[in-house]
Amino acid sequence: MAKKHNAPAKPALEPNEALFQAVSLCRKAGALTMGFDAVEDAVVKGKAWLVMTASDASPKTVQRLNYAVGDMVDVIPMPLTQDKLADISRKPVAIYAVTDRNLAKLCFDRLTACGAIQTEEDMSE
Repeated sequence: MAKKHNAPAKPALEPNEALFQAVSLCRKAGALTMGFDAVEDAVVKGKAWLVMTASDASPKTVQRLNYAVGDMVDVIPMPLTQDKLADISRKPVAIYAVTDRNLAKLCFDRLTACGAIQTEEDMSE
């Protein structure tokens, strides 16, 4: 008779850590564009599915980004700082774009879990 392995259930990740892992996965898959100019080019060429900014990004940078690409794609602030994201990008970067559709959906879902994206139901309350 085969033994059953009763492995303990993995603890659920906190939402910010889950988002960090999703962005890290995008980087490892080669689907993460970093930096203002590179993200702007990716959006103009129609390659970017999701654009995210670090929580401590300069307001002027976010304003310039919204002006440049805000009508083509949504710009969503992440609850992660540039210092935390520097583990992925190897240096502090404030602007990120995901160029793969499925990975963008994963990041979008993780952003929703973090509360960075308000649904219509949240806005009506």
